Amino acid sequence: AGEQPSNRATRCRGMPPRKRAVATGDTATQEENRRFRSAIDEMAKELVCPITQELPVDPVTAEDGRVYERSAIEAHIKGRSAEALKSPITNEPMGPRLFPAVQTRNNIERMVKSGAIGGDKAAAWQKRIEEEKRVAETRRKAEGGDRDAMAELGFWYKDGQKGLAVDLKQSFEWFERAAELDEPTALSACAQALLEGKGVERDTARGHFMLGAGCALGAEHACYVKGFGHQLGLWGLKKDDKQATRWFRKMPGCSVKNSAANREIAAKWLRDSAPSAPPLV
Repeated sequence: AGEQPSNRATRCRGMPPRKRAVATGDTATQEENRRFRSAIDEMAKELVCPITQELPVDPVTAEDGRVYERSAIEAHIKGRSAEALKSPITNEPMGPRLFPAVQTRNNIERMVKSGAIGGDKAAAWQKRIEEEKRVAETRRKAEGGDRDAMAELGFWYKDGQKGLAVDLKQSFEWFERAAELDEPTALSACAQALLEGKGVERDTARGHFMLGAGCALGAEHACYVKGFGHQLGLWGLKKDDKQATRWFRKMPGCSVKNSAANREIAAKWLRDSAPSAPPLV
């Protein structure tokens, strides 16, 4: 004897409400998740530096009560008198003091690592954290006497890379330390800084000495700078197309390839402007 029709009908009539209950529960969960996600997104917006529009790696609280990336707010404060200094957000007068926002940094780290903050801002923050670690490791090596690390720091400060602000003075100091250990790229960079007076007081005599040392060690950029100086008659060098040609032609044979941006410039000048060799007699 099978199940009576009346019993089956009763059981079937009881099923739809259970489905509706589950659907109602799912909707409530989705709505709760949406509210939670919205709250997280709003919190993340509050953590973003209002100047850089990125999550700060080194957050500080300024006297206007806002959290900023240290380098960004320091750049805003630099060069302004106490009377002229104003909040970049409210435009109201603001003092110059900055206070480390350690808790903010910890919150950002936890939220990024947990996935609560994702997308481009989290990826950019993680990249900068890795750059910060690399800078710290490179600095440790440089302080330990590694000439390649010294030169690398010099270029990072020169070009504002790896999260470092452009600082030509620090750039030259690292180049100089590496040059004293005969690092070819640092000799080239030191020479150019001395000739142009960038990050250091101009000293053409010392600049030409370092330039010659760089050329002797096979630094491509040193040969380019030599040729460029003769091409235009700069830094006390005589304007001399033959000398420019001589140094530009040395570039392909250099063992230290450190002038990629100028290779085509030199090659084009050689194609278009170099004096032709005198006939062989």
